[in-house]
Amino acid sequence: MTAREQLIQEIEQVSDSLVEEVLNFLLFIKDRQDQKNPTSHGEQSILERMGGIPQHLLSVGNLLDRLRTNQTNSDRL
Repeated sequence: MTAREQLIQEIEQVSDSLVEEVLNFLLFIKDRQDQKNPTSHGEQSILERMGGIPQHLLSVGNLLDRLRTNQTNSDRL
């Protein structure tokens, strides 16, 4: 029996509250491991990883126009 199979078997035999604790611990370990092993996310800003600026915010204060101007100026350099 593999460790995965044994873990599943044990989880099936305990209360839901204990399953929640085990799940929280597993998610904590996964998060800690992800922090130790960053992927290509370091190359992107948080905003880029989230999919960019939400479209409904672009109309606020002519932000879209300013972004286009900034991009045009950046392209010229």
